[in-house]
Amino acid sequence: MTFENVVFITYIFTGIAVILVFASLIQKIKHDRYYKKVDHARNFLLAHYIDHKPVKLRVSKRFFFDALIDVDEQIHLDDDLRSSIIRDFEKSHFIKKMKRRLNSWITYRRKIAIFYVARLRNEEAYQLLKQRFMKEKTESVKILIINNLKYGMDLPFLHQVMDSFVGASKIYQKRLATVLGANLSNIYEIFPSYMHDTRHDIIKALIRMSAFKMDSNMTVFMLEQMKMLVDKKQQTNEDIETLEAICKSLMKHSPEFLFAKSHLKHPNKILRLYAIKSYRYKNITGAMDELMASFDKSELDNERVETLSYMVFHKQHLLDDLLKKFPTYDIYQKERITAILNERLEYIILKLFHNDEDRLREILSILLDQMMIESLIAFTNHNKDEDLKIFLLKLIKNHIGFNNLMEQQFRLYLHETLLTEIGLTKLEPERKKRERPPIETTKIRWIYRWIIISLLLFPCLYIGLNFQIFANRTFGASLRGYVVHVNIYIIFYYATINMIYFLLLTLSFIGSRRQVGISKTRKNTLLFSEKLMPGISIIAPAYNESLSIIESVTSLLNLKYPDYEVIVVNDGSKDNTLDILIEHFELERKHAPMNLTLNTNPIRDVYRTKHVPNLIVVDKENGGKADALNVGINVSSKKFVCGIDADSILEGDALLKLASVMLDDTDTYVALGGNIYPANGFKFDKGKAEYRGIPKENVERFQTIEYLRAFTSGRIGWSMMKSLMIISGAFGLFKKDLLMETGGYLTSNSRFKKDTVGEDMELVVRLTRQALEKKEKFRVKYVYNAYCYTELPSDLGTLLKQRNRWQRGLIDILSYHRKIGFKPKYKQIGLIGYPYFFIFEFLGPFFETQGYVMLLIGLIFGWLNISIVLAIFAVSILFGVVISLSSIFMSEREIKMMKMSELLVMLGYAILENFGYRQMISLHRMISTFSAIRETGQWGAQKRKGFNR
Repeated sequence: MTFENVVFITYIFTGIAVILVFASLIQKIKHDRYYKKVDHARNFLLAHYIDHKPVKLRVSKRFFFDALIDVDEQIHLDDDLRSSIIRDFEKSHFIKKMKRRLNSWITYRRKIAIFYVARLRNEEAYQLLKQRFMKEKTESVKILIINNLKYGMDLPFLHQVMDSFVGASKIYQKRLATVLGANLSNIYEIFPSYMHDTRHDIIKALIRMSAFKMDSNMTVFMLEQMKMLVDKKQQTNEDIETLEAICKSLMKHSPEFLFAKSHLKHPNKILRLYAIKSYRYKNITGAMDELMASFDKSELDNERVETLSYMVFHKQHLLDDLLKKFPTYDIYQKERITAILNERLEYIILKLFHNDEDRLREILSILLDQMMIESLIAFTNHNKDEDLKIFLLKLIKNHIGFNNLMEQQFRLYLHETLLTEIGLTKLEPERKKRERPPIETTKIRWIYRWIIISLLLFPCLYIGLNFQIFANRTFGASLRGYVVHVNIYIIFYYATINMIYFLLLTLSFIGSRRQVGISKTRKNTLLFSEKLMPGISIIAPAYNESLSIIESVTSLLNLKYPDYEVIVVNDGSKDNTLDILIEHFELERKHAPMNLTLNTNPIRDVYRTKHVPNLIVVDKENGGKADALNVGINVSSKKFVCGIDADSILEGDALLKLASVMLDDTDTYVALGGNIYPANGFKFDKGKAEYRGIPKENVERFQTIEYLRAFTSGRIGWSMMKSLMIISGAFGLFKKDLLMETGGYLTSNSRFKKDTVGEDMELVVRLTRQALEKKEKFRVKYVYNAYCYTELPSDLGTLLKQRNRWQRGLIDILSYHRKIGFKPKYKQIGLIGYPYFFIFEFLGPFFETQGYVMLLIGLIFGWLNISIVLAIFAVSILFGVVISLSSIFMSEREIKMMKMSELLVMLGYAILENFGYRQMISLHRMISTFSAIRETGQWGAQKRKGFNR
């Protein structure tokens, strides 16, 4: 490469960098003007169309149309007023373009066009959408059309929609039935014409839609279908699923057809199950007696207990009736219903102590025998009645003598003064030291082999290319030639990696634009439709998070999402994380039987509070983040689980934006990841970001640039290439049944008998690998505009520990899943994702360090000409600056994170980080590779400042 060419490339990179700086500043100005434009659009709407004043529109017609849609979503404009506005704008260039794009070959453009054309709400728009539906092949687009046609459906078209159920994918059938059932009241007019349809897909569709509304004709149809399925001798999985859907609908709309004595002991397990569930709606005398008499020592007894608990909770007289009849029950029935009585223990003790001590003694004795002691301990600790105290302590003393585990629990949680009265001493919780995992000799040999290859690659390449003249050279000449050649190799190395970054950046520009555009079409009126969005269990592992735990949990409890629960797993914290949670949320220890499908370290206690019913706190022995996540999966009750770091805070709509991406197509999503944004410099109030700013410390500012580059201009691109291998553990969403099937997070307790600090990446790779090996369709996606705020290390020592952990985790996963690398069988993940991480993230630091050394030697001895030095500067520094500046530009495309002055500061740091900081991190990654040889699978302690409040 000639000097002139190098100078030309340098000028180009410099020019691009300057353009990006100005583009970022202009974008900032646009952000500042955005809300003024929104106000103007709304003021124009009021002044021109309501007050009939001659005012001028000073924004584009598209911008005004967007503002009109937002206003209409919030207050629902009068039909005549809305029609007059639409008449003025439907001939605009923008609307004409949207109508043309209904037939675009690009799916994304069709979706945007459908959204805008549907907002016209006139006959022409409805006809265009119906025509598009008849041509459409993509199922997710067809669902979008139906959802947007809820104001313009007619019976002939509804028949065409119903026909689309036949032969469609299961996800399409379920989602379309949900959209029809939740939004279209006139859909029920066509039910009679399908009552005798024998097509199985149509029958299933009708059954799913009946969950939303059921008239007398539909009830008859459902009962006929139920009888046919119940009488069937051999039921398929699909039959069972259909029967369950029928029973759910009947229980919701007509439970009287389910609760009957004969159904309680029916041979069909599904009918028996829903007959039991339906009894909570049976308001006749003797319903509780019928349910009690049906106990049969099967797994359905758990459901009988749940139903009885519901009945007793909602009707006080049933609890009194249960207590009155308690002596008449057999021992098995008594043992089962004590779980119900345990929930109302305070009432029962106070009611029976002075009236029927024998009955109270029997109930408490059964509770003690079953180790349901949490509520009893809490009551005893707070009791002020001396006679009652003597009664309870005597009973406790008689039982603990036969049960060492029970004695341990009382010594841990009963007040010390009460323990003294029964001759026991206080016991401090035992903290077991985590065992060191076994040495993985295969992995160690694999790492050594590739380290040696990376160190010998440049010497071997130099000798191989210069073999004929190498033997005739002096040592000094050979050394000089080697230094020059290594610098040339590094130029090609940096050129290659930066071309990859450029490709990722280009895809990220496209992907971010599409994600933001599509997200604007998913309004809350759609997302909060009944049963459309899946239930999610948010799992937040916490280890020594006392500084930030309340802000984090509060932010999770304030999320905008229709159906979710929050599970905080205290992983044996050594600080007062658990105490802070108990005090702040007024938590109480509860006896909570749970699914233990995934093996984990022992659970100590489960805490709940009546004030926040969707909050669960689990205290367990320390086992690492992955083990804590597996505990959360066991406790969870929803279809999806979302792992989040306890030192992170979600934007209010982050979970909604993350999960709603699944509506964009009908593929199975195995994992979804959100955008991790540095929170240093932010201020929070009750878990909400009240002020967004930049960090004060230099080390935090450099990290901010790294995060923006990695998430904004990296993961969108990997996601678009279907090669995404990392969903950050700080904010990731997974399908629960797939997690359970694949064995959960990797731990020494799991079936894989292995610990790792890269549990987030490893799980994504394992889920992807499983889907590819089964040849199943799947998606792993990064959602750019779903924000999760995290605290960055505030000092160099903690930062380097974090990067050491990241590098160890990366190498561990690359070694553990090395069979997928460079294999066509594993498609993009094997041919693009794995090779990139292997070459540039694992071996790259060794190449770069050698390059730094050779560059320094070459400069000291003057062996490098100006072309080589300038080329290295262009491909390693200037290109890096361009990537960083682009990341800052993209990070603020949708939301304003920085003020103008802060933006200028961060643009400066985007340039400065290329002169020393990136080189230091690269060198440390090389050193950390040797730490991977001594991998312990443990995270190590991290210093925290906590969030600014």
